Amino acid sequence: MGFYQNEVTEKIDSATKGLELLVRSNFADAPKANLIISHGLAEFSERYDKIASYFTAHGYNVFRYDQLGHGDSDGERGYLSSPADLSDNLEVIVNLVKERFPNLSLFVLGHSMGGETVLLHATKFPNEVDGYIASAPVSTYRHPTLGDLPFEGNDKDKIPNNLGAGLVSDPRVLKKYQEHKKTLHQLTIGIFNNGLWEGSLSLRKNLDKIVDPILLLQGLEDGLVSYQDTLETYPLISSKDKELHVYSFLQHEILNEPSRNQEILAEIDSWISKHIY
Repeated sequence: MGFYQNEVTEKIDSATKGLELLVRSNFADAPKANLIISHGLAEFSERYDKIASYFTAHGYNVFRYDQLGHGDSDGERGYLSSPADLSDNLEVIVNLVKERFPNLSLFVLGHSMGGETVLLHATKFPNEVDGYIASAPVSTYRHPTLGDLPFEGNDKDKIPNNLGAGLVSDPRVLKKYQEHKKTLHQLTIGIFNNGLWEGSLSLRKNLDKIVDPILLLQGLEDGLVSYQDTLETYPLISSKDKELHVYSFLQHEILNEPSRNQEILAEIDSWISKHIY
């Protein structure tokens, strides 16, 4: 059965009462592990079709979900009320996957805001998954790239999505992102202040609580997340099983860079395979 024919979508209760998350599942013929993917700011789960297809072909059941206020999940578009909207909704997906597939190891891959989601979850829910992969994660935000946070104004005030410079070097990938109907072209002050900024303050205090195996990935030419934040985050993590991979010349979306993405996905597969039991 083909990748899309083998895909299951469903709505489930989120950690926020009355709101539901869209979950997208793809299954391997002979699974060796489960992998959850958490997307970034203004994105949506379908943007990770190629990545999900790669991992299902390499023996993973892959579970993607739209973050609150994104894609086909509920919630005001481009708004978060707190960092818990990130970490606690990932916990919902973790529990769902563990309940359905208790005999398979479980890993979580997050990119950008999804990377922050991964870090926040790791500080709040230790020893629940078998490993984390954080790609270009929003972390301590000590080297501002998106402006000086917190922004002034009301939480629900709209601001344009200006994410473009330093996102990805291939103009075809950038064009597809900018023109997709599910890309959020407007965000709120709340998602920056309540989500990214408050999340970064929490991480500054709690990175030492991360004890699970973790792989950090970062492009040196990233225009949205400073590579310095990721380099400074690494030694603050308590886990003895941690790796940091830095890629020269790559921008923010290292998983979407045609020149290196297959190589990087293979690195992730290799790292996960060493932690499957």
